Amino acid sequence: MRTKDDRPESFTRTARKAQIVACAIEVIAEVGYQQASIRKIADRVGIAMSAVLYHFGNKDNLVDAIVEHMYRMMLAGLVPALDAEATAVGKLNAYIRSSIGYFATHRSALLALTSTATGFQPSDGRRFDELGLSPEITEQLARLDPTSILAAGRRDGEFGDFPLESTAMALRGAINSVVEKVMREPDYDARGYGEDLVEIFGRIVGSAP
Repeated sequence: MRTKDDRPESFTRTARKAQIVACAIEVIAEVGYQQASIRKIADRVGIAMSAVLYHFGNKDNLVDAIVEHMYRMMLAGLVPALDAEATAVGKLNAYIRSSIGYFATHRSALLALTSTATGFQPSDGRRFDELGLSPEITEQLARLDPTSILAAGRRDGEFGDFPLESTAMALRGAINSVVEKVMREPDYDARGYGEDLVEIFGRIVGSAP
């Protein structure tokens, strides 16, 4: 029997919380985390400050929800793209294209995340990179570790011989480096950059023609 505390949230409350998170991302992206007060976020939504606090309790919980939302948005694109591929080559290329594609189409989220990461100190002592990580999200992120894709391709003979850990680190770094470029240059051709990475890492692992 469910208790009051573990009942699933109503559709209305879930939708309102999602609206608050979306507006919080917009406000933080525009004015920076330090200037993004609960009042400004509430005004953007068109509700009272008390309504924001009713749904999230405090700003710490709102930030946690913002980070979780960003993870879910990214995973919503990456997981199906990788699952649709049967080969290591396909999964590697999908990982690169989907990651870059997410960054290319979520500039406001990147601006908000970067500003929050530099200005927010969780009151519960967690590191910023520990926020938003439910067991479900943690499991999905582990599945998307490029090390496992590279290792599978090397094991199955699709890829040649290369330093596994170093290549995985280089790949993550190459993908993440596009974030600053996207934030500084709204018209930057991130997808073109993604295609360059597909070719570059295809050569590194020995899958490029």
